[in-house]
Amino acid sequence: MKKALLVILLIVANLSIVVSQGNTISGKLIDQQSRQKIEFANVSLWKKDSTVWKGTLSDTLGKFVFSDVPMNIAYLKVQALSYKTRTFSLAEFKQLTSHEIALVPDNQTLHEVIVTGEKAVAALQMDKQTFQTKQFQNAANGTGMDLMQRLPAVTVNTEGEIALRGSTGFVLLVDGKPSTRTPADILAQLPANIIESIELITSPSAKYDADGKAGIINIITKKNTRIGTSWSGNIMNGGILPLRFGSDLQWTFTDKKWSVFAAADYRRFDIDGFRVGEIRTKFQDTLTYMPSQGVRNYMDFQYSFRAGGTFQASSVDQWNWSAYIGEKQTDRTANLHYQDFIRTPAGTDLFSSFNASQSPYKQFYNQNLFVRSGKFQTYNIDYSHTYPNQAKLSLLGLYEFSKLGGPLNNYDTYEGSNKLLLWERSTETSPLSAWRFQLDYSLPLRNKNKLEVGYHIRHVNHQGDFLFERYAAGTSTWVSDPNYTDKMVLVQSIHAPYVQLNGAKKQFSYAVGLRSEWMDRTLTHDGEPGKIYALNQIYIFPSLQGIWKLEGEKTLRIGYSRRIERPTSKLMSPFKNHRHAETIETGDPNLLPEIANVLEIGLSKGFENFSFTATAYVNFLQDKVFRVNEIYSRTILGRTYTNAGNSQSTGVEFLTEIRPSKIWKIYLSGNLYQFDVQGNFRGIETRQSSFNYNLNGNTSLDISPTLRFVWDFTYLSKSVTTQGYDSDLLLSNVSLKYSLWGNKANVNLQCLNVFNSNIQTIVTQTPSFYSSTDYRKWDRVIQLSVGFRINDRGQKTKSTKTEYGEKDF
Repeated sequence: MKKALLVILLIVANLSIVVSQGNTISGKLIDQQSRQKIEFANVSLWKKDSTVWKGTLSDTLGKFVFSDVPMNIAYLKVQALSYKTRTFSLAEFKQLTSHEIALVPDNQTLHEVIVTGEKAVAALQMDKQTFQTKQFQNAANGTGMDLMQRLPAVTVNTEGEIALRGSTGFVLLVDGKPSTRTPADILAQLPANIIESIELITSPSAKYDADGKAGIINIITKKNTRIGTSWSGNIMNGGILPLRFGSDLQWTFTDKKWSVFAAADYRRFDIDGFRVGEIRTKFQDTLTYMPSQGVRNYMDFQYSFRAGGTFQASSVDQWNWSAYIGEKQTDRTANLHYQDFIRTPAGTDLFSSFNASQSPYKQFYNQNLFVRSGKFQTYNIDYSHTYPNQAKLSLLGLYEFSKLGGPLNNYDTYEGSNKLLLWERSTETSPLSAWRFQLDYSLPLRNKNKLEVGYHIRHVNHQGDFLFERYAAGTSTWVSDPNYTDKMVLVQSIHAPYVQLNGAKKQFSYAVGLRSEWMDRTLTHDGEPGKIYALNQIYIFPSLQGIWKLEGEKTLRIGYSRRIERPTSKLMSPFKNHRHAETIETGDPNLLPEIANVLEIGLSKGFENFSFTATAYVNFLQDKVFRVNEIYSRTILGRTYTNAGNSQSTGVEFLTEIRPSKIWKIYLSGNLYQFDVQGNFRGIETRQSSFNYNLNGNTSLDISPTLRFVWDFTYLSKSVTTQGYDSDLLLSNVSLKYSLWGNKANVNLQCLNVFNSNIQTIVTQTPSFYSSTDYRKWDRVIQLSVGFRINDRGQKTKSTKTEYGEKDF
């Protein structure tokens, strides 16, 4: 397989490059009579098959611009309120003086005109791929998580862990604003209905934060750009047992200078589940076999309020602001029945069978409730000024406050007698405050070049207060355990200047940049008074991107970037944490960041009713943080985190869109990669390797102009981990969507997880222990939703999420 991947890389790298003129279309709109500029007019480019390629709005100077225009564009259309619509072929447009379009006022009463057409599912750009989410109908009324798992390079396992190209380390942006909450928790709290598109930035340039060893995912949300007031909303119900319902509502007001929005959402989505597991250990001279099974259910709710706006102070000055307030809570309940078998002496075979007639050493019943809650607030404001030479200065300030925590209750009784065996409880209170300031400046140069420079500062203060107690049955009191009870403070500051040069020559565009980040990190805790764990380091991050527009609707792209993944507070906590009966976890305050080097080459080809994109990539990760398990006691595994080695992912991701007819569309994407991991922990060599792949399919059929049927599936192959493997996983969904009143309302009937196949096995093993856990989620559900739009066009708006909050959620 490695040879095959090398051949693909060589083929893509040696494609001939044919250079021709022009890939940018720009112009200006004016009133034919008054010669005044026309703001917020709709300008769109249409392909030869009469579908929309892309649309935009004229700015406050009446100007518009399209970049990276493909070869198959046939004509340009301009529509503005109170003006007659004009259409130009590209040849006619090029003959206009200074590309200035004069619109004729229309004094007649205007009726609404709805232009139907759909963008392609995906578009390849210099540093990213953009996916239009409206094509993924089965994700409607869900969350951002439901959308993510339909993208080619993204996988989501049964525990909700998201990986990009096999790596869980990536940065999530919302409308370009950074957020260091865990992507899973942000996406779970973001309604799919407000997401317009998703950008996969797998080779980020120097102007982005260097965080995210696998790259960046940017969520683009919707807004309304029509003058006046608009409303949109959705309501969904998927059952009573377990509870599944949700709703969202958004209001927008826009005039020539102001645009303001407010939105709210609530979602309750409980999941019934089951867990089957076993642990085998050889501890001292005893072999232990401990099987278990039982209920493992989830109660999950979240709500949020978002508001923001834009003020066009002048033709060259713009202010944006946004605020976000939200809460999320997940209760995981496990009621498990354990059997404990032992044999002495242990012997040499870890997998020795036990006599069926042998009685267990003991049997006990474990009730484990783990509650994770978070309250989040984020506020930001940014300002931009455009100079006469088109240079641009941008300033951004952001503040976040989050409060994380939640109780844990672990209760063991002897099976049958209900006699108390163990009772533990713990509470966590973890306030987090953070702020960010950014200064960015761009300067146009000669020959279509542009220089970008900037300086970014980030600061976070994360405190944790952890109380762990055990119940003393003899005295009927709770006693604190100093090995598990502690207070810690993590303070981290990052200063990051960067410089980047962008340029274009004929059909070739490029960006080359250099970013430097100085990190100052300190960690202290009560368990070691006076001890300071400090890391003060400067890191350098070069980046290079290039894209060629070739003949025949071909696009070739190359990219290289160096990335960093900084450990979270959870991974560095230097004290023990006992979250359930089988594992005790301890962090490492000396953890180093992981450093990734990513190289990729992509090729895109378009046909009349068919398009294909393939990207070959290599991601080499050094100082990889290993999650290492070892025997803590006869029945408990000790888990820690350490920089123990390197890993490499080498693969190809692809996507294709086929239109067999006007009413039928097929989308297929996937990611195939070789994953290798090597490390050394306490003298024990770790070498794991596997060929992994994931496939995503989606087909839609327009039964009538108002009724659409969609079926999709997601498949994850088996994949190795540091000390074991995760089994494969298959999910599939179907839906029927009926549009009403000119698509101003819709009714959507969905069946999620139609095969009831949300089952995955996680295995961890060494020569001295074996742990296998089978997670089953019974989340097959039929849900009905209703949505509406009043005076809404569904364009994007600037929003915000938290900057740090839930990385430890």
